[in-house]
Amino acid sequence: MGTTTSATSSSFFNGTSSFSTDLQNALTREVQIASLPITQLQRDQTTITDQNSEVTTLTSKFTALQSAVQSIDSAVSGSSFSTDVSDPNTLTATVSDGATEGNYSILVSDVGAHSTSLSAATWVDTPGAAQTYQLSVGGHSYNIVPTDNSAASVASAINSQEGSNVQATVVNVGSQSSPDYRISLRSATLDGNSVDLSLGGSSLQNQQVTGRPAQYEVNSSGITVSSNTDTVTISPGLSVSFLQSSATPVDVTLTRSSTTLSNALSNFASAYNAAVDEVDSQRGQSGGALQGQGVILNVANALSQIGSFSDTSNSVNTLASLGLTLGSDGHLTYSPITLLGADLTNSGAVNAFLGSAATGGFLQTATNVLTNVLDPTSGDLPSAATAYKQQITSIGDNITAKQAQVSQLQTQLTSEMASSDALIASMQQQYSFLSGMFQAMQVATLQNAHA
Repeated sequence: MGTTTSATSSSFFNGTSSFSTDLQNALTREVQIASLPITQLQRDQTTITDQNSEVTTLTSKFTALQSAVQSIDSAVSGSSFSTDVSDPNTLTATVSDGATEGNYSILVSDVGAHSTSLSAATWVDTPGAAQTYQLSVGGHSYNIVPTDNSAASVASAINSQEGSNVQATVVNVGSQSSPDYRISLRSATLDGNSVDLSLGGSSLQNQQVTGRPAQYEVNSSGITVSSNTDTVTISPGLSVSFLQSSATPVDVTLTRSSTTLSNALSNFASAYNAAVDEVDSQRGQSGGALQGQGVILNVANALSQIGSFSDTSNSVNTLASLGLTLGSDGHLTYSPITLLGADLTNSGAVNAFLGSAATGGFLQTATNVLTNVLDPTSGDLPSAATAYKQQITSIGDNITAKQAQVSQLQTQLTSEMASSDALIASMQQQYSFLSGMFQAMQVATLQNAHA
């Protein structure tokens, strides 16, 4: 980028003629005239730099708004829900995105079991090259190739090669002074599939436990469900992990914290209003650097789309239904009491209106609108910033080129003016000499006439 100083001053030469000052003034005037385009370019560069700076400010405001929308998304997903389990010794509950408030009853009639086996004899670390072992799980056979024949190496190879099917561990069934290391195998799923390890067609294991699936029933449905895992999804966004069987159903109550959502909506209103104020500061007769620029219209439309979102298919159909009222000044005013009433009476409608960034509703609309504004590649603000930076660079290069031209002109004119001044000075010296001679001759003539 070129410098932003104007080459309006000129080099001074040490003139000796009586016209040196006039010559210097003429030189300065010519350089100033030649520098006028540079001055205009510098003004343009300053204007565009100010515009780019304002784009940076707007980007920070809209990024804060985007973060506020993401916080709302988190508040209506699993992160703001709490669970109450009536018997935490029987099962635990985990909440994720898509969960809704509700009460669930789970009867764990059988927690299930993993199939297990143990080496039939003390493991022998056969010297020499590593052998190929056969792992059998549920009628399927897998070749296991360890780095050597030690129990630790074989167990590690089983876990790295077939860890999704079987977990292998090395256990000492002897004493500390007389260890007896063996390989224990445990199926990854709850079912009746046996797990075995063999070498050369001979089994090395004794079967210990024959596995079985977990059995459970949800909300007294009368339908017993079998599962080959001890963690199951009870409802979208709600999963439970079985710890033990139970004679009676375990109640799981899922509730969302209205405080978390309320804080998220309050922060959203603040971020929205800050973005509105920054956009408004660029409009009108006293508008800022981006006054009249297309990017201001684009981001203003984005704010309008977010603030006026509605869903006529839902009982909670506007932001005002959640306590976010859009005023005539374009600002959002938030009322926590309105949200609390809506959430207590119809939390499902609140969830449906808000939706999520991925599935729909207000959050998806707001997310998509802000992506159009902030996307690093195609967003309105990053694209404007890129264009302004390119203009600043281009003008800077142009200034540098023109400054070089002015400097060249200045050097040339300085040389020419110095030559002219020297010639004038020489002529003035000659004139002075001749004038002196004539005066001397006149004096001599007068003296002779009076002699």
